[in-house]
Amino acid sequence: MKNLLLIVAVVCVLFSCEDDYIVDGGISDSFVGMSTMKFLKSHPQLDTMAILLERAGLADEVDGSTTLFVANNLSVRNYVDAVLAELRETDPLAEFTIDDIPTDTLKKYMGGYVFAEKIAREDMSKEGKIYTAVNGETRRISLEPDLNSYSNELSSPPEYVYFTYKKGEEWDEWDNIEDDTRIIVRTSNLISTNGVIHVLQGTHVLFNHKKK
Repeated sequence: MKNLLLIVAVVCVLFSCEDDYIVDGGISDSFVGMSTMKFLKSHPQLDTMAILLERAGLADEVDGSTTLFVANNLSVRNYVDAVLAELRETDPLAEFTIDDIPTDTLKKYMGGYVFAEKIAREDMSKEGKIYTAVNGETRRISLEPDLNSYSNELSSPPEYVYFTYKKGEEWDEWDNIEDDTRIIVRTSNLISTNGVIHVLQGTHVLFNHKKK
């Protein structure tokens, strides 16, 4: 009976922490059976990304032979909350929603999540590779072992995909990040009918927005 209660408790903890729990490597069947944009629109945690991509004029490009790193709805909310907090420093009655994100901002930055080639886990390395997004920005994409939580019960440590933003003129060493921003991928290697989808962890802030 005690063992049964323990199992129930563990299950409850995992589901109650769903927003923070890292699920990497995709789902049991990584083929989603539809285009990238259609998949985003069908998913209640990713549908805001579809709206923003359409407003940025990127829908057709995303549905080409591409790789998309998805900022989920929580990441978008993080951005809206951050901008609103900044506005209210000078205007306590200010309002800001996703509808208020300027089209120029979306056209400038949304392309930083889109890559005009297929980048799957098998194409990645520990040290990472620098890729250029369709808006001209660069990202380091890597597949790195998690040695800190490695357990002897596993034959090899788990590996997580990282999506890294550069700060300044030079990239930090992949194993000595000082200024760059590494975003862990929550779910990787979802295969749409046209490309590859990787979903970023919800702690990410859209556009890697930093307080001014």
